[in-house]
Amino acid sequence: MGTLPQTGTSAFLDLLSPYLDDDWINDQFPRKRVQGRHRLFSPSQLLRTNLLALLTPAHSYNLVAQLLPENRSWRHFAHLPNKHRCPDAKMLQQFRLWLRPGVLRRLNAHLLRPLLDGLDPERKTVGIMDATDLPAAANSFKKKTKGTGRHLEQPLELEALKAAKADGSSATRNTLCVCGLAALKTRFC
Repeated sequence: MGTLPQTGTSAFLDLLSPYLDDDWINDQFPRKRVQGRHRLFSPSQLLRTNLLALLTPAHSYNLVAQLLPENRSWRHFAHLPNKHRCPDAKMLQQFRLWLRPGVLRRLNAHLLRPLLDGLDPERKTVGIMDATDLPAAANSFKKKTKGTGRHLEQPLELEALKAAKADGSSATRNTLCVCGLAALKTRFC
């Protein structure tokens, strides 16, 4: 298998575009028959335009909306035929507000299904979570009394109890990470 094209290029967007089923996406957002203004863009067009913030070097929705008329490959990916009629940042924000967690879960499951169906079920996989143990800077911004340096709201015993509790929790390791690293070590070493 060859390498993927660079992120944000027209080749990369052309490669990803067939994986987005526009008819299925539009069916997830049923249109209500109402009087008045009709929608300028379909839900699939708005979703594709929102995805450009993740798939291109323009990492803000305002910048995507600003650069969209100038970039033909972005408009082609979003199925926007006219460079003078593109969604603005407000339309993209309203669409993101319209996306509910249930719809996002269905979209995610639908997009992942072809990828997961192609995997070998016998292949072993390992999940590693990042478990960095860093001390929290929780007390650096609390008010202190002028002369003693003690916190105003905490008595001395409570401070000692919290310090002892914090020392004990900083040594805790993520067991999933340790088990995952042990499995990798035995497999590849």
